[in-house]
Amino acid sequence: MSFQTIIDNAQSISIAKRKKVAQTQARDGTVKTTSIGGQVWEFRVRYPDGPRWTDLRQSIETWEAKDRVNTDTIQFNNANHSWISKYQGDLASTSGITVSFSSGNTLTITAGATGLTTGQFKFRAGDFIQLGSSGAVYSVAANVAHNSTTITTHRPIRESAGSYNLIVGPAVTWTVYCVEFPNWTLFARDQVSWSGDFVFVEAI
Repeated sequence: MSFQTIIDNAQSISIAKRKKVAQTQARDGTVKTTSIGGQVWEFRVRYPDGPRWTDLRQSIETWEAKDRVNTDTIQFNNANHSWISKYQGDLASTSGITVSFSSGNTLTITAGATGLTTGQFKFRAGDFIQLGSSGAVYSVAANVAHNSTTITTHRPIRESAGSYNLIVGPAVTWTVYCVEFPNWTLFARDQVSWSGDFVFVEAI
């Protein structure tokens, strides 16, 4: 049983992907900010209290075996959560799109993503994209109009310069570590509660 089960049955999900920064403030009130990198995806997931121990026992054993040292993959493609990663653009199909990358946080669409007209969008801000099946996941930082070939991502591209097939929306996959594993408690004879959230961080 993978960590995907925790995502699929989550009571709440918090997603963080902002830059980590250091700030200093002078006596005159001047604030200086410096990016210190480390811009990775973090998912804080609350598993509901109350499921039966007899139903969760095997799953808990498998999760604990993975612990905080083994990676696993997660997606937001479950029917209950697919709206989180739903594609927002106007393309009839997002398969067959290829992009090229040279540097920075921009991708160039080199194939696919055709058939749109004025007023439509290839991608909208917030769409999830992934460079190939083993690449990192990025969010689109600005709308991509029907006649544009440039995708701006929320962070610098981590992959090497080259050409990639683009995976979009619920099909993207994150490889993560579970860096915080809450303790579980048995109560009311056959129910399980949790001491806190599961925290998953992108493996890079």
